[in-house]
Amino acid sequence: MTILVKIMTSINGACRPLFRVILFSIALGLTTSPALHALDKAALAAILDAHDRNIAHVLRDDSRKPAEVIEFSGINSGMRALDVYAADGYYTYILARVVGENGVVYAQNPPPGSNVEDIRQMYSLADSLDERIEIANLRNVQHLREGFFDLSIAEASLDVVFLAQILHDFYNGDANYAAALLAHLTSLLKPGGIIVVIDHAGDAEQDNARLHRMQKAEALKVAEQAGLTLIGDSDILTNSADRHRRSVFDPMLGRNSDRFLLKFQK
Repeated sequence: MTILVKIMTSINGACRPLFRVILFSIALGLTTSPALHALDKAALAAILDAHDRNIAHVLRDDSRKPAEVIEFSGINSGMRALDVYAADGYYTYILARVVGENGVVYAQNPPPGSNVEDIRQMYSLADSLDERIEIANLRNVQHLREGFFDLSIAEASLDVVFLAQILHDFYNGDANYAAALLAHLTSLLKPGGIIVVIDHAGDAEQDNARLHRMQKAEALKVAEQAGLTLIGDSDILTNSADRHRRSVFDPMLGRNSDRFLLKFQK
């Protein structure tokens, strides 16, 4: 504002009224950042309401709160993102629209021939993602049917890695493997890049492997082992009605398990 005032005082008097109007408009634009922020939220809402989204995904939005998750994650236009175990692409689509045409989203699913048992990892879900990429013309998405340690992604090239409701499977199988995987994914991040972890909360006294859950403390531990620093911890996905005794696939939960949301930085 001080610069604008100096400009106004140096302008020829005959032209000053017109320039006052112009400069006032500029100054008004500089002082309305909340409106610009609101516009960003409106744009994200438009992404979530787009006609080419999978209707099954739209029906999950109430419990998954994707707008709040994206805002927490700090993902912006032009970023390069990896969606680990993308399945049929709930977050792949959203990430693709958020990073825009100048960004890239790598959607990873198991390679053909993998021993796939979990329903979210079935080939039909990956095939569904291929269909959605074509239907929605997601030209900035590369669907990688590759193993975690064989990804066609250069080291230090990503801005963000998304692990949505999958870390528990690695941890419950082998905690050391989970830490090694996080360390490998960290190597794909640029300096300052982030890893977002969403997972089903579990209790120490429960059989979390059977329930497809994990304790938040366990996620924090393996992230620390991988050299990551916690920079965000949100309760927006908390569901106090979930007592952690049921499998996350129990119809009583209606896909609305109690989840933690963490953000780590390289």
